[in-house]
Amino acid sequence: MIEEPSSHEAIACSLRLLSIRNHSRKELAGKLLKKGFRQDAVEAAISYLDKKKLLDDEAFGKEFISSRSKRRPIGERSMRLELTRKGIPDDLAGDLLSEYDSSELCRVAAEKKLISLKRYDPSQQKKKLESFLRNRGFEWLVIKETIEHLFKNQPS
Repeated sequence: MIEEPSSHEAIACSLRLLSIRNHSRKELAGKLLKKGFRQDAVEAAISYLDKKKLLDDEAFGKEFISSRSKRRPIGERSMRLELTRKGIPDDLAGDLLSEYDSSELCRVAAEKKLISLKRYDPSQQKKKLESFLRNRGFEWLVIKETIEHLFKNQPS
């Protein structure tokens, strides 16, 4: 008879996962369930980690926003969606995104993309850049301002 994993093993597994990177409560619970731990063992592990202050959705959210913004900037709505998919409550996601600078991130993404569009004429560059930024989830007004800024010294 195979013995089911205990809450101690769930805690040990959680600590290994947290040593690699920070996780939200929901994300960590999902990983433990996927590894075959029973619901009660997962709940005990999450409770233990909470008591030891090793799980913090706010810290995870800040870290996620920072990392994601540097690696692949996206619009505020898209970032909120990704946070909620990771298990961050909507009200906390809203608080975390209160200082999110979508305009700056849009500009950074656009400037980086523009390098690969040099072979196209300016009108094609604008179209491709607009499409790229829309696919990244940036709002239309932010995209429009960014493109106008980048092409302000060039004829339409």
